[in-house]
Amino acid sequence: MSDELEHDPQTITVHIISDSLGTTARGVVASAVVQIRRGSVAVSTLSHVQSLAQVRAYLDRYVPAGEKTAVFHTVLDRELRASIREELEERGVPSVDLLGPAISIVTALTDEEPMNIPGLVVDRTVPEVRKIDASKLT
Repeated sequence: MSDELEHDPQTITVHIISDSLGTTARGVVASAVVQIRRGSVAVSTLSHVQSLAQVRAYLDRYVPAGEKTAVFHTVLDRELRASIREELEERGVPSVDLLGPAISIVTALTDEEPMNIPGLVVDRTVPEVRKIDASKLT
């Protein structure tokens, strides 16, 4: 991606913030954006985030006050995640934490602490108990 976004001024830019590559968030955002008229939304990604200072510098440069936008984030570190949420709230930028709630639920169910290692490859071979097509239930 170039340093400066070039697109139609009518296009809304949504931002992804990740402590890894942002692949998970891009997948979720792409699934939402595909439902909107083509060209209405552009995506900008800040990857390998390790500090709130990095996030602030990015927001200062790429998210002008009052801009119509949103941030989707996938950050493992609980404290950094909370700081990012607070920063976005203070700036009035709507945001979605795509990973934190899922980690919290799985942590509570397993009574295990997460490893918090960004970039781990997802093991797609997790055992599946059942897969049911809802259209076959009616």
